[in-house]
Amino acid sequence: MYPVINQNPDQNATGESFWDQFSHIPGAIDSHMPTFDKSLDAYFDHNFSAIIEEWDLVTEPDLERLEDRLAHVSDEITRLYAERTTIEARAQRLEDLVTSLEKSL
Repeated sequence: MYPVINQNPDQNATGESFWDQFSHIPGAIDSHMPTFDKSLDAYFDHNFSAIIEEWDLVTEPDLERLEDRLAHVSDEITRLYAERTTIEARAQRLEDLVTSLEKSL
């Protein structure tokens, strides 16, 4: 199937080194050699949902919901600040009325 690569001193003497023989191997070596990256990718592909849940990772839909909630909370804060000035003005008018009533008694 694949040529046997052995290192004997006579071949090295002819100019073809051990590493030069790799170019004669048919096919891509990468497809035949397992690597840590391939194993890790396969593991994550197989267990991705469980990893997200176990590690409590944030997904894109989670981020979208958080962005919507943040926009809603920001709108509420803006509305509350606007109402705050109105309520402060009303409180000041009430305080003035109470002060005038106290003076008249």
